[in-house]
Amino acid sequence: MIRSLPLTALSLLLGFFFIFVGLIKVTPKVNPDIYKDMQQEFGRFNKVFPFYKMTGWRPYARNFRLFTGWLEVICGAVLVLVPGPLKEIASFLLLAVMVGGFYTHYALNDSFERMAPSLIFSLLILCRLIILYQVNRKEKQEEEMIEKLLQESAQSEQKSDESKKDE
Repeated sequence: MIRSLPLTALSLLLGFFFIFVGLIKVTPKVNPDIYKDMQQEFGRFNKVFPFYKMTGWRPYARNFRLFTGWLEVICGAVLVLVPGPLKEIASFLLLAVMVGGFYTHYALNDSFERMAPSLIFSLLILCRLIILYQVNRKEKQEEEMIEKLLQESAQSEQKSDESKKDE
C-alpha cells in the first residue's frame, strides 16, 4: 500500500538520482569525462576535509571519492527498493553527505552554482523527511481514532447486553 504519493515520488526521485551520481563517482563506465573530473575534484575536496582540524587525519582522495560514491549508491538503492525505517537512515546519511558537500564547496570558496546542487538536494531530502513525519502523525491519529471507536463500540455493546439481562 502506498502511504503517500509525494513521499513515494520523492523517495524514487532521490533514490535514482543518488544511484546515478554515486555511480559516476565510482566507475568511468557511466561517463568517463565526468568520472575524470570527479577524480580531480575529490583531490581538491580532500584539502578541506571537515574533521582534519579535530583529528589531524584526512582520507586519501580516491578513498574519499569511493566511500562517498558507494554510500550514495547504497542509500539511493535503499530509498528505491527497501521499505521501512531503513529509508529514514538512508535519508539522514544522504543529508549528511549533502551538508558535507555544501561545506566543502563553501570552504573552497567555490561559486554558488557549485554549491547549489548540494543545497537543493538537502532541501529535497528535508522535504521527504517532513512529509514522512506528517504521514506518520496522520497514521497515528487515525489509529487512535479507530481505537477510540472500537472502545466506544465495545462499551455500547456491553451496555446493551446488560440491559437485555435486566429484562
